[in-house]
Amino acid sequence: MTGGSASKGYRAAVEGVGLFSNVRRRVVAVSGAGALRVVNGLASNDVKDVPSGQGVYSFLLDRRGRVVVDLRILPGAGFERDAGDAGTETLWLDTPSEAVPALMNHLEKYVPPMLARHRVTGVAVRTLIGPRAAEALEHWEAAAGVSFPRRPSELAPLEATTLRLGDIAALAARREDIEGAGFDLYVGEVAEARELERLATQLEGAVTRAGGAAAVPADWEILRVEQGLPVFGSELGAERLAQEAGQDDRAISLAKGCFTGQEVVARVHYRGHVNRHLRGLRWAPDVPHRARDLVGAHLRAASGTDRARQFGVVTSAVHSPRFGPIGLGYIRREIAPGAALESMDHPGVALHVTDVPFTYK
Repeated sequence: MTGGSASKGYRAAVEGVGLFSNVRRRVVAVSGAGALRVVNGLASNDVKDVPSGQGVYSFLLDRRGRVVVDLRILPGAGFERDAGDAGTETLWLDTPSEAVPALMNHLEKYVPPMLARHRVTGVAVRTLIGPRAAEALEHWEAAAGVSFPRRPSELAPLEATTLRLGDIAALAARREDIEGAGFDLYVGEVAEARELERLATQLEGAVTRAGGAAAVPADWEILRVEQGLPVFGSELGAERLAQEAGQDDRAISLAKGCFTGQEVVARVHYRGHVNRHLRGLRWAPDVPHRARDLVGAHLRAASGTDRARQFGVVTSAVHSPRFGPIGLGYIRREIAPGAALESMDHPGVALHVTDVPFTYK
């Protein structure tokens, strides 16, 4: 690795398997006879295959086509206490913790109680990232004395498989490559904390046996910026149009029919364009500012007559052990990758626009 020292957790996630026990995500369950219908009417993606085990990544949008939250929609059947009731459907909405208030407000506004109800669950999420993630899950299966109905390594991106650990339900979902190749393990609500601690200890041991190590949120932040993955609160939020983030193929279905915000999405796709695009940013290692000091910096032309005009803003910045100082930002569409911009807040700091994911120079 180049560009600086790598933590043990980061190195494990790149070369082996890193275990993230605090990914700052929460699961909201939507249950009822009309759960699938109401979620499909809100989601920008098509959720028809979710009950059969194929999850999707999606936005929930307001009527202006702006992002309320981003989330995964996953099958939740078998996890809810009343999931066995006739006609009951259960979907899981897996979203960043800081997006939960916005998500709950959106559901309160648009989900009729007669069709579905929703609640924040106590489901625990554990993430395994790296080329040996499937091997670690195999070790965990052996330690827990269970077997996945589908081999995790055979799953398609966001496809899920479930199993039971005694009275506890668990679900494993394969991650998309942009999220960092690996798996997310969801452990259903447990009556006693010691049960979750036991399962967590088994998982930690399995990761160690696969040559991995525990990782922390700071490691994840570097990994996701390297991949160009936008997250809620940094690149995604109420001020952003859905298509500015460049996640159309992952998050938007133009063929599914109506959903909240669809008119704006369709207008942008068929008749217009967005004025800003999510881009990667690089700057020199000797810049006398910490990476996080550049977050929020407004960008202008590095030279010429347009220096008073704002061309972009930095949304995330990290120091990558592999790629050096890098970040993400929204840049005006007329600024092509390869261009140099300058921070209006830190004169003399030049940032070079690039495509994502980042690669070695």
